Amino acid sequence: METELKLHIAPRDGRRLLRHPAVVALKRGRARRQRFVATYFDTPALELSRAGVAFRVRQEGARWVQTVKAGNVGAGGLHRREEFEWPLPADRPDFALVETTPLAKLFAKPGLQARLAPVFVTDFVRTAATLAFADGAVAELAVDAGEIRAGSQREPISEAEIELKSGSAANAFTLALAVCDDLPVRLGLASKAERGYALAAGAAPRPRKAAPVALERELPAGQALARIAWAAIAQMQANEGGTVRGEDPEYLHQLRVGLRRLRSILALARAPLAASIHASLLEDLRALQRALNPARDWDVFATETLPPIVAAFPEVSGLKGIRVRAGQLRRAHDRAAAEVVAAPDFQKLLLRLGLALTDGTLEARDATTAWLGGPARAYAAQILEARYRKVRKRGKRLATATPQERHATRIAAKKLRYAAEFFAPLFAEKRARRFAGALAELQDVLGALNDAAVTARLLDELATAGRTPPDTAAAGIVRGWVGGAAHHGAGELEARWRGFRKQAPFWR
Repeated sequence: METELKLHIAPRDGRRLLRHPAVVALKRGRARRQRFVATYFDTPALELSRAGVAFRVRQEGARWVQTVKAGNVGAGGLHRREEFEWPLPADRPDFALVETTPLAKLFAKPGLQARLAPVFVTDFVRTAATLAFADGAVAELAVDAGEIRAGSQREPISEAEIELKSGSAANAFTLALAVCDDLPVRLGLASKAERGYALAAGAAPRPRKAAPVALERELPAGQALARIAWAAIAQMQANEGGTVRGEDPEYLHQLRVGLRRLRSILALARAPLAASIHASLLEDLRALQRALNPARDWDVFATETLPPIVAAFPEVSGLKGIRVRAGQLRRAHDRAAAEVVAAPDFQKLLLRLGLALTDGTLEARDATTAWLGGPARAYAAQILEARYRKVRKRGKRLATATPQERHATRIAAKKLRYAAEFFAPLFAEKRARRFAGALAELQDVLGALNDAAVTARLLDELATAGRTPPDTAAAGIVRGWVGGAAHHGAGELEARWRGFRKQAPFWR
């Protein structure tokens, strides 16, 4: 099982990393330098890639090595995958070797071996050093510089990997944190193989939504929380680049969704986190959420709320002025959000999260954290029941609730929905999906009602942000339109609430 932490670095920083005091203090022996040229094989239909398998033949100096990797799970820069490796006498694959692995059935698929052909090549020089940590863990630090080639396409390689040979991955995160104050590093989400496939396919990146997380019923609760947290971090990372580049606003939206999901799951481990060196982690995540929220609010206002209003009242010139000014503020807040995500502090936060998930914090056994050692299913049922009761209690007053009370109900419903989605694999998933679906419909209505309050606040900001306040009549039209939508939503609220009430708690 290969476990490594991947860091993207600037080409000029490779030597600086190897000479960093934190690395020098751990280094054993001299660094080794070698060129690696690997050809990755797949079928025209990319059957191996679709199965999560990478198959390569690599020249390492004077020798040839065949490698099969499977099951890559990458998040927070940490990659874990099965790796099978054999020496070869020449550069031709030997499929008989794969018959000794759990992947034998895949490679025995009729005609697959005959269909395999080169897809892309990785060509880089690696400078590697052995590291020995104080707790006995051993790792290899490898700095790679080169390129990926797929036909006429090229993509540079400039990265570092801390591969654990033994011991805890927490050592890799600790070392990365020690160097990130002096060197700009970014955590790597994609492996070289994943980057090669994307280059060969000419695939443009797209915003990534949350993915389900596999959980076993007897899995300890702490490990279940860690798996869900890793998935949320992966969602944040997958949308990081698009947010920094200022592309589709959906990147920022999905990054914020991943952040909210991460906050929601880590809040369940509040006690062990508070008792550890990670006491400020939850507050730092909350601060990040606050920093990103304005950009999303202005994106929704400028691209979803205003366009239909402007289209409905083409004769009101003041609406066009509001739209122009809202677009300017939206772009300003988008740039501010991009700067937050591009800043070194964002990478440090991801590294601190990785350390918290690998240093045993969630597996600690003492008076405050023993409850995380029990089975995940029993723990999940307790959490779901508590959150369900809170939503039911708040929902009793929905018909006469104030906007603030409805917003609190919306937040409680969102937390329950996240928990239902997180823990669905531990129960009857069809029932869990129906339950979460009813919650989503309730959230949508509550969200529409909340939009009225957000719109009022943004119009107030528009009035103070520029030299000339927005046209009063035009602003009144916007308030009236959104208020009308909120009134319509209030009429739907009771029906959505009844729909939610009809759903039996799937955890009981």
